[in-house]
Amino acid sequence: MKKLDEMERNIQLRAKEKSYHVVLLVLSFWTFFHCWQTLQNGEPYRPLPGLLVCAAAAVQGFSEMAMKRRMTAGEEEYREPNIPFWTALAAAMVSLVFMAAGTYWILVKA
Repeated sequence: MKKLDEMERNIQLRAKEKSYHVVLLVLSFWTFFHCWQTLQNGEPYRPLPGLLVCAAAAVQGFSEMAMKRRMTAGEEEYREPNIPFWTALAAAMVSLVFMAAGTYWILVKA
């Protein structure tokens, strides 16, 4: 396997970034389309595209936080709170609120 130089790595990283954004846009459109079909035409709800968008955003966010923590782990002047824990807790709480609101909405509508 050929070792990439800095310019080739930069090009490859930018290409992956653009493809990631396109995939997220397509999945977001797919999610909104299914929500529209569910609300307007009464079709069954399909959560797969929304779950994929959430999973991709979560993986990107948590991996970015983990990499930042690893890079600044040895520095004494850089102390931060346990951001991954608090972010995961906040994400769980927001998800719980949305699930509760969605369940209430579905039960009231039915």
